[in-house]
Amino acid sequence: MYMRLLKALMLPLIACTVISGTSSTDARSSGKIGFVAISYVSLINALGSVVGVILCVIIQPGAVSGQVNDNSDKYNNGLKTSDIIADFFRNIFPDNVIGAALQVTQTKYIEKSNIQLVNLVGDNSSRNGSDLWTNVTQNQLVRTFGSATGTNILGVIVLSATFGIAASKIAKASPFIDFFKVCAQIAFLIFHWVKWSTPLGVASLIASALAGMHDVTAAFSSLGLYILVVTGGNLAFQVLVFGTIYAIVTRSNPVHFFVHLVKPWLITLAPSSSILALPVMHEISTQIYAIDTKVTGFVIAVCFALNRTGSALFIAASCLFMAQYSGILLSVGTIMTVGLLSFLSSFAIPSVPSASIATIIIIMTTLGIPVTNIGLVLALEWINDRARTTTNMVSTQLAIIVTWTFGQQRLKLETDGQKEAEELVSMA
Repeated sequence: MYMRLLKALMLPLIACTVISGTSSTDARSSGKIGFVAISYVSLINALGSVVGVILCVIIQPGAVSGQVNDNSDKYNNGLKTSDIIADFFRNIFPDNVIGAALQVTQTKYIEKSNIQLVNLVGDNSSRNGSDLWTNVTQNQLVRTFGSATGTNILGVIVLSATFGIAASKIAKASPFIDFFKVCAQIAFLIFHWVKWSTPLGVASLIASALAGMHDVTAAFSSLGLYILVVTGGNLAFQVLVFGTIYAIVTRSNPVHFFVHLVKPWLITLAPSSSILALPVMHEISTQIYAIDTKVTGFVIAVCFALNRTGSALFIAASCLFMAQYSGILLSVGTIMTVGLLSFLSSFAIPSVPSASIATIIIIMTTLGIPVTNIGLVLALEWINDRARTTTNMVSTQLAIIVTWTFGQQRLKLETDGQKEAEELVSMA
């Protein structure tokens, strides 16, 4: 019930904040804000993949042999990396406004059976009249372009931004803009109501994750290095990389940045979803850093759809870990390909817990790496998922600050111009 409430509020919050934010700025300002935000997300996702590859190559967490646990058939649905990238672009341009809120475009492989008539005796004996014909069934995977139940966050952002920018060009669009601004305020108020159920909801989620593990002792003892690479790597990334970027961009002490993030970090940790921390991040951005609400709402929505820094690190490290665990010697080219595919696939990961597992299988299958040890990753998914989700949350908060730092000059000029125009109108 706790997660269902959060997911139900995700769509109205994102749509309303993007429309109200883009409609309150001109196209040039929105374009610059979007360019800075997407550039930051692309660079930080790529850096996450690189760090995951480097840590796994140096520490070698899978350099010891272990027991094979084959659970890959449950997750391997025939998808390829090219299918993920193609679905990513299809979801950018949804063909239905209402459908974008209900369905996500997804390539699927359906197993179909073909019955063929085969002569078991052969052509040479057919002259003697001794033919023996029988029906042989052959199964093959056929690619179809279907859809899956869920919210197309990326499509919702593109459509909302388009409507918002168009509304900013129309003089009589004030009621439309005011409507979505009020809807955004209502959504934030409901979020504050939901926060009262956080203790019970978080405790239930943690208990469910621990109860689902079959052997807690074995998971922690045999996969310690893997936890060090993924979880420790994510925590180090948050402190070192994000702290350095914050200090360079703002020219201030990053300790204050991390102190402000204690509350949203703890909120994100338990449910392994950054959606609950959205109102808190919005409050930190607007009240502590005095960032314009238009920038905050727009950047949060973009990062919620595309920002997967921790996931990129996790995918790259997990692929290399399972290859090392299986005793496979990887070439430099294969390692670089793993990093590149992890970066590209990170843009298409849906915002749901444990969604990166399917991406790992797709990348390994594409490169010919056995996926028989995916059970090892699943055993510790509950802790790794929380580590990478907190990284995504910190990255989103930093994206708001970076975007505001580079885009506030244009917004200030725009605001000053509007004030001068209003003063001239009032004087007239």
